[in-house]
Amino acid sequence: MPDLHKSASMEKTVSNSTWNPIGTAPADAELELCIYENGEFHTLAFPCRRNGVGWSDVHRNRMVPVRPTHWRRWEWRK
Repeated sequence: MPDLHKSASMEKTVSNSTWNPIGTAPADAELELCIYENGEFHTLAFPCRRNGVGWSDVHRNRMVPVRPTHWRRWEWRK
């Protein structure tokens, strides 16, 4: 099975979308998350989805132990 995180057809595009406060994140969408760690903002390199108890990696269906600060829609390259 191919690694979906590295598939050329599944690469993320560079987004110019506005970041939104994490409290407004929808539960039914693939999202790009921004986290604040060690005094710097970082974005995660994989799409996540909000669930009832936290955040999960969309493709690996695993919980991700993060506390994001902002979100925007994950945009796939076509």
